[in-house]
Amino acid sequence: MACEEPLYTIREVSELTGVKPVTLRAWQRRYNLVQPQRTEKGHRLYLSSDIATIRQIQSWLAKGVSIGKVKPLLMGQQSEEELDQSSELAECSVLLDALSKLQRTKAHKIIATVFKEYPLDLVETQFLNPVIETLDHVKGPQRSIQKGLLQSLMLATLVGIFEAENKVRHKEQCLCINMDSAGSIYAWLWMLKLSGKGVSITFLDGIEDLSGLVSEEILDAYSQVGIFSNRSLTSVQYNHIRDIQKNVAGECCLSDVLNTLIT
Repeated sequence: MACEEPLYTIREVSELTGVKPVTLRAWQRRYNLVQPQRTEKGHRLYLSSDIATIRQIQSWLAKGVSIGKVKPLLMGQQSEEELDQSSELAECSVLLDALSKLQRTKAHKIIATVFKEYPLDLVETQFLNPVIETLDHVKGPQRSIQKGLLQSLMLATLVGIFEAENKVRHKEQCLCINMDSAGSIYAWLWMLKLSGKGVSITFLDGIEDLSGLVSEEILDAYSQVGIFSNRSLTSVQYNHIRDIQKNVAGECCLSDVLNTLIT
């Protein structure tokens, strides 16, 4: 008897591909890119071929193809060479225009849509980074005003995503610590990438002193720990991180910068 092809839930597909469930739903509903099967109760079930399609979509997005131009590629109606590829999303210029005019509602809608339709890695590299780099070249007091609006809108969006993701019950518990200034957009993005691995996050924001977290008694409640910093730390802080690495039962994930600095 032939073996039945395995089926995957949307949460399993999210953990395998790194694409958030809300993004997978948007790709289905708005762009008709991946059409999973449904259970009697309406839950999505994906085939291995669906996962392969998702990975193909990710590769096109990484090359600068916007999500709205993916379907012709999937259908074989257009080749990559015929598309205008860019290192930033088209939404960048629209957001910058809204920020320059302090159009909060419009800017918030653009940010929310980008987070819904694109994986977090691309949101960071092709959306957030280009916008911040452009704002850094704005002259006069307008720079801080526009960056302040961006900061508040990005943080509000990230907090909303975090709260929604953390409502899903997971057996694995992760303690995530941001050692940069509280409210760091990049720390929140990094933390959300960890949550995409199927863990529930307890997030500590803007923590400089880790001495109260190195005991096994505290760390025993967590299967893994994530520590973020985009800057150099003191020798005492590095020693505390090493102590946490020794005492945590599972994996201790470090941000790329921190991982480089501590070795």
